[in-house]
Amino acid sequence: MNNATLAEPAAIGIVPATRYRAFGLDIASDVELPELVEAQGAQADVEIRLVNTGRTFPSPEAEAEFRFGDDECFLLYPQIGAFRVLPPGLIEVEPVPGVDPALLCFPLLGPVIALLLQARGAFLLHGSALNVGGRAVCFLGDKGAGKSTTAGAFLRAGHSLLTDDIVAIEGLEEGGGSILPAFPQVKLTREASMSLALPEVRERPKVPIVLYKERFLLGRGFAQDRLPPGLFLLLRRSDHLGIQWLDPKERMKAFLRFSYGTRFGMRGITPATAACHARQCPALAHRARAAILSVPHDLGRLSEVVALVEAELSRSDPAP
Repeated sequence: MNNATLAEPAAIGIVPATRYRAFGLDIASDVELPELVEAQGAQADVEIRLVNTGRTFPSPEAEAEFRFGDDECFLLYPQIGAFRVLPPGLIEVEPVPGVDPALLCFPLLGPVIALLLQARGAFLLHGSALNVGGRAVCFLGDKGAGKSTTAGAFLRAGHSLLTDDIVAIEGLEEGGGSILPAFPQVKLTREASMSLALPEVRERPKVPIVLYKERFLLGRGFAQDRLPPGLFLLLRRSDHLGIQWLDPKERMKAFLRFSYGTRFGMRGITPATAACHARQCPALAHRARAAILSVPHDLGRLSEVVALVEAELSRSDPAP
């Protein structure tokens, strides 16, 4: 039973029912979300509601708590707040008393919105995607592989960001599919941000639970149109630059491995989610191309990575 009551927005300095758009959804939010593109006049697909249950939060040193289900998910971050996901269109947010409201955006626009998108039928990958000459290029890889850094190199080269961190693909089971544009933010290490020197970026507040990356809002270079799934590149650090194409079976394994839900382990894969993945992964493997992209450790060589991918895309049929 839900005993939540609406909280007073003024208590933490937010603007109630501000309208935004992200991931193809019109969002009405009690929580200010400067990362998102503002929208006007549309009926909301999703409501982000600030609530007060009178919850007693654990100490900031406690571990996060997650509960998953097809009808409801719950995430609690002791340093930030509690988040309740009620598909298809409601997210309840209960901040830790005294928390900086800007910190709510980190989980809210990461795992929380991801769980809602997944429940609404989207297939999610953990990666970054860009519009490169009108075609979607997505970067996947293990932690530290350089997904966001490589995306930053493409931004520096004049290409546009579709999404960073969550690649949400809609419509795969209908025989097509499109990557949903997220919002103009990238997460970069301090070293990468200094090396790339992206123009017109604004740094967001640091998040206590994330020590190695900073969040940066883009002043320009965000693509707001959906694109069909195109080229997926699995990043691998190497001393040499190169590309190795994957066959359909290898592509499907890669998409399963880097699906966003695996970040939570098997507990995050509900029966309904598993059934969707079983249909969506083969559909994506059939629709899109994928390759292993060996990326040099030297950040100074990222322009070579951009040039290689641009050259592959310029070919009429780059896949073997």
